[in-house]
Amino acid sequence: MASPNVFNTFHFMVLHFPIALIVVSFLCDLVASFVKKSKWNGILKKAGFITLVFCAVTGIVTCLAGLIAAVSLHLLGTIGAHATKGIEFTIYVTLLAVVRLVFAKTKKIDIGDNLFYLIFSLVGAILAFTLFKIYRYPHWGVLQFTVPFVITGFLADIAALIWKTKKWAKSLQEIGYTFLILGTVTIIGAVITGYMRAAEMPALMQADPKKNYYNPAALHIHEIWGVITMIAFIVLSVIRSFYHFKFEATSLVKGKTIFIVGAVIGIAIISVASHLGGTVALFPGLFGK
Repeated sequence: MASPNVFNTFHFMVLHFPIALIVVSFLCDLVASFVKKSKWNGILKKAGFITLVFCAVTGIVTCLAGLIAAVSLHLLGTIGAHATKGIEFTIYVTLLAVVRLVFAKTKKIDIGDNLFYLIFSLVGAILAFTLFKIYRYPHWGVLQFTVPFVITGFLADIAALIWKTKKWAKSLQEIGYTFLILGTVTIIGAVITGYMRAAEMPALMQADPKKNYYNPAALHIHEIWGVITMIAFIVLSVIRSFYHFKFEATSLVKGKTIFIVGAVIGIAIISVASHLGGTVALFPGLFGK
């Protein structure tokens, strides 16, 4: 039986990012195309740009980690079709990011709300849904967005602190706040759909007792950590909402310090919950079961 290693564990941790972020990028740019005369046009396009680049980078990292894990565990032949899909998707979103970067550097324009660009971005979002079948059941679909929303929003906040004197620091702060709220909403959705999925598990076992669909003990622990994660981010969102209109991006004081520390703790909690989720039923062979 295969044993876990750092590469397959890391692969499971980052694979949600490219899938979710291409969808988020498309939606941000789509909404931006409808509010071209609003201040939100620039903010939404920045969010779409950031998430697209982050999607491409994490896609490359995900592919490399997955391929190294497959080779080290002698599973490349088994997951060959999945690996091919991952590589094709990563190449597509990377080319999309490169084209957008070229226009930004050479033409000094962001093509995020351009109709032709939106069509190609939509194709990327559709590929994410279809190639990796995240529509299989609600919990699998919702959880794709939890960690990417939370961490991308956190990184936007950190960037706002680092470049606090720049004119776009406020936009980054708005992106960070919006992604935190969206991340919290998706975490709540993931907990609800997770309990719905858990309720289906016993029936699967009864239908085919010889097949190990899931580990009940691991599922119970995952449920506990899922609830802890939900509570933590609800509290964090309340704190962030309280301070959101109270401080600017020019100084790290009071609310920001509380938020940064809380966000780090929250990310640690959701990382543990995500890892435990992987031990419940997904790819049990890679976890030594």
